[in-house]
Amino acid sequence: MGKRNTLPFLFPIRSHPVFIVLSVAVAIFTDTFLYGLLIPVFPTLLQERGFVADNHIQIFTSILIGLMGAGVIGGCYNSKERRSSLLGGLGLLLLSTVAMWLAQNVATLCIARFVQGVASAAVWSVGLALLTDTVGGDHVAEIMGWVNIAFSCGFMAGPVVGGLLYASAGYHAVFAIASGLLVVDLVYRLLIIEKREARQLLALQNDADEEGARRPLLEGNREHTIEHKRDSAYDILVTSRRLMISLVCAFVQALLVASIEATLPIRLKAIFGYGSGQSGLMFMTLMIPSVLAPLIGYFCGRFGNAIIALSGYLVCGTAAILLRLSDHNDTESKIVLIILLVMIGIAMCMIMTPVLTEVFAAVEELEEESPGRFGQYGAFAQAYALFDIAYAGGAFIGPIFAGLVISKFSWNVMTLTLGILSFLTSLLVLPETIANFKHRKMGGEEDVTESVETSE
Repeated sequence: MGKRNTLPFLFPIRSHPVFIVLSVAVAIFTDTFLYGLLIPVFPTLLQERGFVADNHIQIFTSILIGLMGAGVIGGCYNSKERRSSLLGGLGLLLLSTVAMWLAQNVATLCIARFVQGVASAAVWSVGLALLTDTVGGDHVAEIMGWVNIAFSCGFMAGPVVGGLLYASAGYHAVFAIASGLLVVDLVYRLLIIEKREARQLLALQNDADEEGARRPLLEGNREHTIEHKRDSAYDILVTSRRLMISLVCAFVQALLVASIEATLPIRLKAIFGYGSGQSGLMFMTLMIPSVLAPLIGYFCGRFGNAIIALSGYLVCGTAAILLRLSDHNDTESKIVLIILLVMIGIAMCMIMTPVLTEVFAAVEELEEESPGRFGQYGAFAQAYALFDIAYAGGAFIGPIFAGLVISKFSWNVMTLTLGILSFLTSLLVLPETIANFKHRKMGGEEDVTESVETSE
């Protein structure tokens, strides 16, 4: 019987960790880009197509944006067949996008947006699991930097491109771009050769004896063992106070940014008469500060995650409450709004970067307490799946909550509520900030004492 003696086309490139990391980063960029792409489009779309009455546009816009956070369901999904699961998630994302494109009523839009949210969460959780399997625990922190860049760029580009496209080329252009991007992304995903699959192909290529024939079976058994350990990882993770605080912070951060994103286009139209194109451009002030992520990451390492996150919540709370100052159609109000949105954008970055780092640190802390408890690849994928669930929950509740508050009360009450919530959340990281400050102060005193003793 002949043996397989050829490797797949471009095998060294397709199985290389850099290619897989870039592939997942592109998938996450696509996902967040699609989320933001439709934010400035929904209000005008609902009005022009007559899907809902004018006085219901805000609440239905909020619902449509919030349903993208329905990934709280998809976030629970964690398959060992990473590539096929990622392909399935992206395929479902494409189908739901086309369904929204062809929707003839608001019910179809809502259902398609819900499915889009579930598919989005599958892309996130399975993508992060694939990264962990590929690079191992030692390099996850470094790789998360690339993920954060992809995440930020998608959020920054989506609303701008969506608003400008809708204003200049219309409804079909927006969804054509979205569908085309997903098709390219699916092709990219088909090229991935997972680490486990690459090992098996190399074994068949280089060694066709009985040991080589048994190797896939042995690896399959080992994978089963690792998967068993991963199933119990969640029970351990939820005992980590550090991780739970990080997840609450992720939930609140998502709620804050999603609430503002969902209500800002309506506010801009009511005060300044802005259409989708101008609203999209205004989102740049909220998203551009995300390029500061590497610098904020440096400060996190220099001063600690807690103090950066605390500062972020305080800045966000202050800016959110002050949004009420922009209430007239004049240049002064526009400048004030731009300044406050930039402050909120910086604050969001100051919160997100420490939270992502803290999730990783919490898993490392648990691993140090009992080495090997999470198996060969650790529990980073599961921890980031919990992060995705928390973030998706905030993204789901935020727009609906904000829309209801505005409908029942006003924009000012909504922003006041968000500001108070931001201030309250800062209390979660305050004890850690104080502890870090005392530790650094004691460390400085010890250094001074040692210096004096040495000089004597």
